[in-house]
Amino acid sequence: MIFPGRFPPGTRFDPTETQLITDYLWPKACDPRGFKPGSVLECDLYDDEEKWKHWFDLTGESRLYFFTRLKKKKEEKGQRVERSFGQSVWKSQRDYEIRIDPEDKESLVIGKKRTFSYKVKTAEEDGGGGSSRESENNGWVMHEFTLDGDLAKKVGCGCDCYVICCVRKKEERSGSSSDERREIELIDPSMIQMNFGQ
Repeated sequence: MIFPGRFPPGTRFDPTETQLITDYLWPKACDPRGFKPGSVLECDLYDDEEKWKHWFDLTGESRLYFFTRLKKKKEEKGQRVERSFGQSVWKSQRDYEIRIDPEDKESLVIGKKRTFSYKVKTAEEDGGGGSSRESENNGWVMHEFTLDGDLAKKVGCGCDCYVICCVRKKEERSGSSSDERREIELIDPSMIQMNFGQ
C-alpha cells in the first residue's frame, strides 16, 4: 500500500520552486476543496499537537510537502502570522522572491520562499518571574512557498491563505559514511568487471 506523501520505490517527488507555485499552490488557491494532489499532503503545521510529525513516522520519508493555512495573530489588526504553537515555534531565517523564469531576473514574480527552523521553547525562572528562551534547532527545517501579493488578491487570499511547506529533517552524517561515499565516487568505472551470466 502506498500512503499519501509516499511514492513507489525508484520514484521521488522533486518539483522546482516555480512548479510548486504554478502547478500546485495556484490551483489549490483557486479550488481549495477540489484540488487534492496525493503528492502534497494537507495538514495544520501550527497545530499544538504537531500532527505533521506523524506523517514522517507513517511514511518513513525525510522530506514531505504539505498544504497548510496560515493563521493571523490574535488581537492583531495587521497581517502578522502566528508562528508559535504549543511549546514550539517556526523561527524565520531568510526569504527571497520566486520568478516565473528563474534565469530571468526581470520576469514576473509569482511567489516567495521563506525558510524557517523549528525550535522548542523552554521555560526558565528569571528573578522570580517566568521567562522563556528558544532551544537550539533540533534538525527540522521548513521552506514555505506563498503566492505573490497580486496573485493572492486575484483569488481573494488574505493572511489565512493556503501555502505549501516543504518540511525536512536534517540527517546527521558521520565522517566514516562520507568517506565511504567519497571512495565510491572515486572508483574508476573501467576497473569494475561485469561478471553477470558467467
